[in-house]
Amino acid sequence: MEKNQTSNKELVISKKDNSPKYWMSKGEYTNIIVSAKQTNNEYVITDGIIEPNGFVPDHFHKWEDQTFHIVEGQVEAKIGEEWCQLNVGDTIHCPRGISHFIRNNGTTTARLISYIFPGNWAENYFAETSKQNQTGLRDLKLIEDNFGVVYI
Repeated sequence: MEKNQTSNKELVISKKDNSPKYWMSKGEYTNIIVSAKQTNNEYVITDGIIEPNGFVPDHFHKWEDQTFHIVEGQVEAKIGEEWCQLNVGDTIHCPRGISHFIRNNGTTTARLISYIFPGNWAENYFAETSKQNQTGLRDLKLIEDNFGVVYI
C-alpha cells in the first residue's frame, strides 16, 4: 500500500454554536460538526442532542454505516434486537441494515457524536427531516427513496 502525505479533505475547526442545527424527532437535534463537503463526501460527523424523554426513532440506513459515541448523559438503545444501557464513553457501531433506536430516559441532556459513512446525502436527509418535523407533513416514502433511511 502506497503512503500518501496529502488529503482530499479540509481542515475543520468547528464551533458548536456556528454549525447547522436540525430537528430530527421529539427532543432530538443534530448539529453538523464536519460536513460532507469538507470530507469529499466520505463521511459526516454530527453532534446529537437528546433531551430528557427525547429519542431517535427506530430506523435503519440502506446505504450508510453509523457510529455513535456517548459524550454526555446516558441513553437506552435498541440495536437490532438487543437492548442496552449506554453511558459516557460507550460506543455503538451500526452497519447499514441494522435498526437502531435510542432514547433518553434520564433527567439530563445526552450528547452523542455520530459518524456517518459515506456522507453524500446525510445533510440533505437532516434538512428534509427537520423541514418535515417543522411543518408536520411527514413523507416517509420520500425519506426512504431519496436518503435510504427506513423508519420502523
